[in-house]
Amino acid sequence: MPRKGESIFRRKDGRWEARYIKGYKKDGTKIYGSVYAKTYTEVKNKRLDILKKVDYNHLITPTEHLEFYIHHWFENNKRNLKESTLTKYDNSLKNYIIPYFRKIKIEDITTQKINDFIFNLMTIKRTRGKPLSTKTIKDTLLILKNIFKYIEINYDIKINAVIIPPKQSFNNKVSVFSKSDIYNLLMIIYTDMESDLCKLGTFIALMTGMRVGEICALKWENINLNENYIYIEKTMQRVKNFDDNKPKTKIIETSPKSHSSLRKIPISDYLYRILIKYKKNNDHYLLTGRSDKFIEPRLLEKKFKKYIKSAEIEDGNFHMLRHTFATLCVENNLNIKVLSQILGHSNIQITLDRYTHPDYETKNIFMNQASEIFLKSIDIR
Repeated sequence: MPRKGESIFRRKDGRWEARYIKGYKKDGTKIYGSVYAKTYTEVKNKRLDILKKVDYNHLITPTEHLEFYIHHWFENNKRNLKESTLTKYDNSLKNYIIPYFRKIKIEDITTQKINDFIFNLMTIKRTRGKPLSTKTIKDTLLILKNIFKYIEINYDIKINAVIIPPKQSFNNKVSVFSKSDIYNLLMIIYTDMESDLCKLGTFIALMTGMRVGEICALKWENINLNENYIYIEKTMQRVKNFDDNKPKTKIIETSPKSHSSLRKIPISDYLYRILIKYKKNNDHYLLTGRSDKFIEPRLLEKKFKKYIKSAEIEDGNFHMLRHTFATLCVENNLNIKVLSQILGHSNIQITLDRYTHPDYETKNIFMNQASEIFLKSIDIR
């Protein structure tokens, strides 16, 4: 039984439960929250701590729009996340989640609403008319799932909606440069490489599959020409500056996005002969040959656009160098596990899903080989 004047009582399982008002429904009905503890004194103190934090001028109710909780979740996570992760979250919230859920109240969120949102993500067109990648969609849904969990833990409001991310996009095949494109591009970047070290960076990306941010952060101290390897320990990127008193964005160098991205890439004999020509002091950036100046990813992308224009390549971006390297390795039957480690993927399945897309001719050869094996095994020819 509850003690007089208090919403505190002992449960059948032996724990103590204290209830408190945390909001009101549209009709004025009170919404209660609960805290639990092993003793009466402990649960009473827990309840008092919560009541001190309740803003009675603005009690939280399920009638709030989801956007209200999104901002609370984001502010609460700011101090615990890397700036690069914060920027990614901010982009997903502003571009996808908030525009869709801005007018939807917590109490109106259903599994059907979530499915409609997923369909919306799958039909959105990005720059150059391309759809969102499966990874972007899954990352966005993971953020939404974390927001729902935050609401349940902090406001004791459970959202009864199931989030099931899509298994794959309609077109999961990556874009790569053709062999003739590669030849034409090499003719451009071989010219005056010494006076434009971004061409050297482009060549390394094509020969190793390194990401644009990894190339930009690369210093000569990361290139060991005695033991022949490149050590990837940093990446460079432009992130949002969440300090309102400073410029909107800033450049940061940070550790790569996952532990698997910290890696050693062996230097091939051919790449070694190129690199040895341009060796600088250890503290110098590869792309500038200086310690006090760097090239950020956006500028390298811009310079790369000029290279492909000079090579008379119709379209492309720097990341396609990575896709081209990986695809050529797969097409020539190189070890897929080694390739996965070179690329810095967290597991081999990512590499398989992204780069193993056999063409019709390959499938035709496979079926003929399979038929031969089958017929031999039953000896009916």
